[in-house]
Amino acid sequence: MELNLNKRLVENVLKHIPKNKKAVIYLVNTLNISRESAYRRMRGDIPFTVEELITLAIKLEFSIDDIYDREKQNHEFFDYSRIESNSSNFFLIMLKKYNELLEEIGYSKKVEATMAFNTFSPPFFTNFDNLFRFSYYKWLYQDNDTYRNALYSEIALPGDIVMHQRKMRGSILKGNDVTLILDMNIFLNLIKEIQYFYQRKLLNAEELFLLKEETLHLIEQYGNMAQTGVNGSTKIQLYLSSLAVNSNTIYYKYDDKMDPLFWIFTVNPVVIKNDEFASIQLKWLNSLKRQSALISQSNEILQAEFFFRQQEYVDKYLSADHTLS
Repeated sequence: MELNLNKRLVENVLKHIPKNKKAVIYLVNTLNISRESAYRRMRGDIPFTVEELITLAIKLEFSIDDIYDREKQNHEFFDYSRIESNSSNFFLIMLKKYNELLEEIGYSKKVEATMAFNTFSPPFFTNFDNLFRFSYYKWLYQDNDTYRNALYSEIALPGDIVMHQRKMRGSILKGNDVTLILDMNIFLNLIKEIQYFYQRKLLNAEELFLLKEETLHLIEQYGNMAQTGVNGSTKIQLYLSSLAVNSNTIYYKYDDKMDPLFWIFTVNPVVIKNDEFASIQLKWLNSLKRQSALISQSNEILQAEFFFRQQEYVDKYLSADHTLS
């Protein structure tokens, strides 16, 4: 097991070294070791030290967790973005990592996804400029005391974040087959958040109106998905959960890979690199689906009542003269 693991470590390191660089020279310069020491590591005669692996993982941007033979390990490996002191940078890192995952999935011939959500994470807003900016503003507000009294009008999206927003547009619900389970209060949760910042006088009436209009468009988008059962070229099975959805989670299956994602807070998903855990998550999602009502191209009365009620929430609670209790 130890020899096999070291072989995989060496193979992974060599695979990530840029093709325009000689591997031995790269290791000598990066790790500050002799040429002979580099050759011995490449041959597997001696293993890389922990410090050397960390240095290479950072420089070459690979995950050490992925190297382990997970089928023979009783551990769960986690991939997540580090919490940075710069809130804006962390938001950008989240978008980059999610874009990388979606790009990898995009090359697959068959993609299946099962999702359960009680709130909308930023990738769901990439087609809506004001709601996406609001999600960025909310993140700054919650993560950094410096922004605790910052006005929404004072916050602009950095160019790098706008670039990744545009790149991600429409991607989160793409695949051959997507099952989406929504908490009954998912739109109301968003409405309450918007109203909170308006009541704190951090949003003005014009900004409230723009967010209200986009929230109505968001509701309309999901209403259309429920009526047609598709989102672009993606088949959508849209469910309303009878139970509270406790956390946002996605299960992706593509090619021979399974990637479960969990949101411990709104912005950053945690990817769990363990096939057994992925199977457990899918079992939980399927159990939740059994306690939910399918409304895409079915249950027309429930479907109509649900979306009509969401529009009522918007009209009532996102008016300039309403106080949300």
